[in-house]
Amino acid sequence: MRLESARKEALFFLIAIFMAFLTLKGFLGSGYPPSWGGDAYGHLFKIWKLMGGYHPWIEDWYGGYPFLRFYPPLAYYLGALLGVLTHSATWGYKLSALLSLIIGALSMRFLLRELGFSDLPSYLASLAYAFAPYHLRILSPEGNFPRFVAINLAPLLVLGFIYIFRGDRRKALTAGVLISLVLLTHHTLAVSFGLVLLFLLPYLRETKREWRTPIQNLFIAGIVAFLISAFWVLPFILEKGNAHFLKENAIDYLFKFQSARLGEILLPTGPWSFYQGALMYLGIFGALMTIKRKKTLSIAVLAGVFTSLLLSLGYYGPTPWLNRLPILDLIPPYRWLGTVEFLAAIGFAMLLEFVLNYAPKIHPDKFRKVALIISLVLLLLSLSDLRFRVDSLNPEEFPGNYMGVLNYIGNDNGTGWRYYQWGLGITQGSRVAFTPALTKKPALDGWYRQGDPAYPGHSYLNYAVLNDLNFARKALRAYSVKYILLDSSFKDTPRVEENLKSIGFREIYSVGNFKLYSWDNHSLLTPEAGVLVVGNWPLDTGVEYERGKFVDDHADSLGRYSLVILNNYVYRDPLVWRKLEDYVRDGGILVVNTFGSPDAEATRFGVRSTIVKVFGKANLSSGVYNVSRFSNFTYEGKPWTATAYTGNLTPLIRMGNLTVLGVKEYGKGRIYFVGLNLPYHAVYSRNDYEARLLNEILSRYIAPPKIEYRIVEVSDGEIVMKYTADRSTAVILSENYYPHWRAYVDGKGIKISRNEQFGLIELQLPAGEHEVELKFEDPYSPLGYLSLISLVAVLGFLAWDRVRRKG
Repeated sequence: MRLESARKEALFFLIAIFMAFLTLKGFLGSGYPPSWGGDAYGHLFKIWKLMGGYHPWIEDWYGGYPFLRFYPPLAYYLGALLGVLTHSATWGYKLSALLSLIIGALSMRFLLRELGFSDLPSYLASLAYAFAPYHLRILSPEGNFPRFVAINLAPLLVLGFIYIFRGDRRKALTAGVLISLVLLTHHTLAVSFGLVLLFLLPYLRETKREWRTPIQNLFIAGIVAFLISAFWVLPFILEKGNAHFLKENAIDYLFKFQSARLGEILLPTGPWSFYQGALMYLGIFGALMTIKRKKTLSIAVLAGVFTSLLLSLGYYGPTPWLNRLPILDLIPPYRWLGTVEFLAAIGFAMLLEFVLNYAPKIHPDKFRKVALIISLVLLLLSLSDLRFRVDSLNPEEFPGNYMGVLNYIGNDNGTGWRYYQWGLGITQGSRVAFTPALTKKPALDGWYRQGDPAYPGHSYLNYAVLNDLNFARKALRAYSVKYILLDSSFKDTPRVEENLKSIGFREIYSVGNFKLYSWDNHSLLTPEAGVLVVGNWPLDTGVEYERGKFVDDHADSLGRYSLVILNNYVYRDPLVWRKLEDYVRDGGILVVNTFGSPDAEATRFGVRSTIVKVFGKANLSSGVYNVSRFSNFTYEGKPWTATAYTGNLTPLIRMGNLTVLGVKEYGKGRIYFVGLNLPYHAVYSRNDYEARLLNEILSRYIAPPKIEYRIVEVSDGEIVMKYTADRSTAVILSENYYPHWRAYVDGKGIKISRNEQFGLIELQLPAGEHEVELKFEDPYSPLGYLSLISLVAVLGFLAWDRVRRKG
């Protein structure tokens, strides 16, 4: 009996392999996976990258990217393993798809057997499921490689929950493994298939009258699934706030774009249609035919199919508000169609069960052979829709002209720069994401914007290159963009070319409709001439500056600024002066006018401020400035009230024993004390000399400091540079900020902050010659060992228990 069963299973396995090869015959030909504007190349890149080993941070995408932090990794591990074995990422991708089809047939077979279906109906329905036309749409043109793998594993998720309801502790452990497989392949599919489980609950309840064991099993399976998937799930949950997930169902144009029209579900209208094929009709018919015999299961199938169809319509359906409910809003409408073919396959098995097992019992001799023929015809009918997917599975060649421009970039032996493919995401689709694998150079582009740490800045840059050149110029330098690729077939390219030329780019290469622009203004390290004014500064500095009311509001970010001006300022806590002392000690420049502040009669930095009243020329003296050119100090015919200073500082302008303008060296920095309310006096008296004098003092610090650097190493998760700076300065490092970066200057840790404008790393570097090193130190790396040990332990126990039971 066992031998006969094994032969049938082996024959089914061989048929599944044969059908997989036959279906993917074109797909397995030479060339790249078909893109059709879908996601294929984005997933192909991840396979290519994993073939060289896993790094939690990679340079290739978006100016630095937390690799696979927000996308389940299992499908890519499979593709990378097969890619290493075949020495080709492309073959890793294609063979993974082939293997997934075979797994889809086997996993559905295991599920249907557990649901009590006899062999032949479950074999035929399993083949219909694996080779359903909508599944192949997921592979191409959609190109959603991990979802294609996951949809073929989905029956194992449901099987796992059946084990929880029906099985013992051993089955609960197995369920945990099965659940983790799907969770680590495509997490949103696990959410959408929760609907299937919801509708199957009444059926499962019929087979298990008490709840204690299922609850215990659920706890065991949940712990096992969590431990095995912890290396990805836990970081994903804890760091989801660093991603840029959009509530797509709440954004009208995205909701509409991702909703399926009923006609595209019911009929084949083209490669991108959502046609469910004959399987859906046969499954519904099967559930209706057997509703008396398998009432609970039939109702579950019918309710699940129609609810999934309703949700898939989204914008075009009668209840779009359903898609915006909590949890349901995680799933783009069209993705609910994945559960339709799953449930339809169960309904199809019910139809085949009726044809093969129930009808022949009425007239055994007459209908047995006829029933078999009818069943095979029904299978062929369900598979006949594959003809609508054949053309979309054919491989493609990477465009030669595009490749020519990429080769030019790849031949640049420099480092510390990126290239940017403006508009090519529209004309070339996901191909832009695979280009780092071809150039071996990092791109500012990618193909999973949810994981892009600097998504707001990059998104606006796409607009700014066309409409906001001031931002575009600064951003392209900050992102260290050396090359920009353009596709002249895109309608706005001529305008962009003119814009790029106006900010210093020049065309250096072209082939076909592809053009390459370059400039020399890129930099991995950009010093900031950041100026902060707390209070106000009545004079024109000639540059933009940040303005604040309270010193306290900026106390923790003073290192960002090369110059801090306190004029008519206030603060909440006097202890903020400790932060100001640290800022100056570390090389900052501080300008203080105490008049109108809480410090008009206070001592700061060992300098005492005193309120004075002056009338007329004020008896000024200076060995540096021509004070005879100062205007009289009067206000509305009355004495001029302001402050002056005594103490440990170097006078630049004196008034008797008091200092009107003085400087004090403090640590690596400097403080300028400005008295007699000179900034306002220059404006009030319209004295250009006074204004120019003050601006000349500031001009040195308003201008960016001079900094030169030499790159020692730039690799995934590590950047090392030697630099020379003429003064302490805040710099923008052209690398996306993320919490786990650590920075060291000559081996000593320094603070890292996020530049809000561009989303890049910001550092405060000391003056002089130094080495700065940045390392991405992922705190979740040890979880990989926990997951591996958990998996080995569970599988080892199950193997030992199986041997023990046989013995």
